[in-house]
Amino acid sequence: MILNRFVKNPEKRNRIVHIIFGFIILIHALEKYETGHGSFLFFLIAGLVFIALAIFHPLLEKKYPWIDGVFFVIEGTLSLTVSYDYYHMGKKALPFVYIGVAMLQYFVAFRKSKKGLADHKSKSNSTAG
Repeated sequence: MILNRFVKNPEKRNRIVHIIFGFIILIHALEKYETGHGSFLFFLIAGLVFIALAIFHPLLEKKYPWIDGVFFVIEGTLSLTVSYDYYHMGKKALPFVYIGVAMLQYFVAFRKSKKGLADHKSKSNSTAG
């Protein structure tokens, strides 16, 4: 909601949301590195790849209309991984917050993929006819 007021262009807004989530994953990687866990490398690579893909989001979206859904599925999976890590670290409520976020991300993934494919089909039908 707040982002809607500052960024009017929906494409830029999507890109900013994905970049913010990439930075959240990088922060988790830093936390893992500071505690000496070996899984920090996984989160570091995932965060960097996610930010790189978010930067090229407009190019990818033109070629692959379902890419927004894929982004949210990856975000949801990473959220579940972070939740699992927090659960094993002994955190009480934080894992459930990440599970809730993951559920929302999977829901949005379904909606975005469905909408992207429908838009792509309508554009291809209008150019073919």
